[in-house]
Amino acid sequence: MKGFTLIEVLIALLILSIVSAAGLSSISYSTKNYQILRDNFYSATLAENILLKSYYDNSFLTNDLTSGNNIIMGRPFSWKRQININKSQNSLNLKVQIFSEINSKVADLELYKTIQ
Repeated sequence: MKGFTLIEVLIALLILSIVSAAGLSSISYSTKNYQILRDNFYSATLAENILLKSYYDNSFLTNDLTSGNNIIMGRPFSWKRQININKSQNSLNLKVQIFSEINSKVADLELYKTIQ
């Protein structure tokens, strides 16, 4: 008789299930990493945009806006901006924090600007 015994088939199925479980775990891990990296990139870009707008646009800097919401590539992000004035050194300290749905706080950038 030619063919496989029941034990050989069961061992082959066991090996196949172990390999497929490892593959699915790897795919799940890489998908989660992709989402985190995407959120980090978008939030860093948003933080840089807010800091640069605050740095170069005095009307945006002085509008008393301390928080807001933005949507980047269909993903909602919220941000907070703090402005601290150091009169002895004639400088402003601008700090921006970005929050997303997946990660609570994903970006935190700070910038100093001299004032006259």
